[in-house]
Amino acid sequence: MSTRRVAGDVKAVLGAIEDPSHTASSDAVLAALADAHARRMRAEEEIRLLLAYARHFVYPHPYTFGELAQAAGMSVSGVRTAFSSGDVDKVAAATGLEPVPQEGEGS
Repeated sequence: MSTRRVAGDVKAVLGAIEDPSHTASSDAVLAALADAHARRMRAEEEIRLLLAYARHFVYPHPYTFGELAQAAGMSVSGVRTAFSSGDVDKVAAATGLEPVPQEGEGS
């Protein structure tokens, strides 16, 4: 895969994430906390979708669990369980790509 293709795919994946609605509050502390929570939820979704893309849509060789764990600041086992089939489906819908058949998850 070319670098340009991957960059376009990543942009499409991140574009599929909806911005959470902000809670209107007249209390500055509660509003700031709600905004921080919304940013954290978006960041967590970004990580899940990027991990799903890296494992199921990059070919001929997906990123290894070790590479992804290091980049994401996670453990290998954390990366293995971080995303679901729903996340893979969302990446497929966003990019128009089909997941690459998995030969084994031992990498």
